[in-house]
Formats: sequence, C-alpha cells, structure tokens
Amino acid sequence: MRWIVGAVALMLCGPVWAEDLVQRKVLNEAPLSGVEGMVVRVSTLTVMPGGRIPLHTHPGDEHAVIVKGGLALMPNGKEVPFADGTPIFFPAGQVHGGVTNLGETPIEIVTTHVVRADEPFSVAAE
Repeated sequence: MRWIVGAVALMLCGPVWAEDLVQRKVLNEAPLSGVEGMVVRVSTLTVMPGGRIPLHTHPGDEHAVIVKGGLALMPNGKEVPFADGTPIFFPAGQVHGGVTNLGETPIEIVTTHVVRADEPFSVAAE
C-alpha cells in the first residue's frame, strides 16, 4: 500500500521521466528582471536512445534549440528527424513532449523557460 501512495505522489508532482534515459541539468536560474514572481531557467535536456519525454506543460514559456538531433517518434506515431540547430517554442500551458528518441545517439537540447516561480515547473499531461 505504501508504494502505491508513493507512486501516486510522484505522478502528481510532475512528469515522471526515466532518470537514466532523459536527463535535465539546470545550468542557471534567476529571477526575471522587472517581473515579480517569474523566473528564467536555462537547462540542458539529454534524451538517450529509447528515452521518452512525457507529455507535459509548464507555467510559462519554453524556448529551446536542438543542439544534437536525431530521429524521433512523435505522439501522433510519425517519425521525424530533429535537425541540429532547430529552434522550438511552446507557450505557457501548451501540452508538448510525448517524443521518443529512436536513434542510436543521444538527442541534446538546450531549453530556456520563463515560468511562474510559485507553481510546479512542469505538470504531467498524460
């Protein structure tokens, strides 16, 4: 029973990402100048072969650049090549993710989030 409660608590905290297959490393985090309650977070996101980013949302905008791309399976079942240098944008609250790395090498992404500091960084959407 205790493990069930723990699993439910983890699901409510945000998307559960397989630690060994999808890794986020925060490089910098600071308050947004002149805007109370907002924070800017710059991170690297590494998706190992077979890793999947779950569907999720953020309480603010996400800007990203694919540093090292690869072949990805999208939520709609289509295979899409992610090219190096591709910019990506997701506005606040938009569901995104659901992407699986089909390649043999990691997909590396640099993300910049401008989010509300008093809300969870991400919320599961699946």
